[in-house]
Amino acid sequence: MRVLIAAGGTAGHINPALAIAGAIKKADPSAEIHFAGRKEGMEYRLVYMLSTTFRSDADILDPSIVWIPKHFSLNNIKRNIITLWNLALSGPKARAMMKEVRPDLVIGCGGYVSGPVVRSWAAGLAGVSN
Repeated sequence: MRVLIAAGGTAGHINPALAIAGAIKKADPSAEIHFAGRKEGMEYRLVYMLSTTFRSDADILDPSIVWIPKHFSLNNIKRNIITLWNLALSGPKARAMMKEVRPDLVIGCGGYVSGPVVRSWAAGLAGVSN
């Protein structure tokens, strides 16, 4: 069984994802567990460095989705433009993840990264090109 777990942003999203991954591995040691999250975010440190379930960078897929700052400043305008660009690319990146991993199950544990990943998998199941 191939499982893709998407979570990011805070430990409140990431730690449940790690617990789910551990439970899946305990129930089925042959299960392939992959994780979708930002390599620059807290999820990379928590998932890759602390988890025994994920052994290589290949297990961590990065759709590069971040939050949109609401306060008006020059830095935030630049960040919002980059975020909108990444958001536009998130669908194609999520579809590429689906082709690469071919998961039997996708679990979204929260954070901005979960939306495009779960949406892409659900659309694939329904036979919809999103």
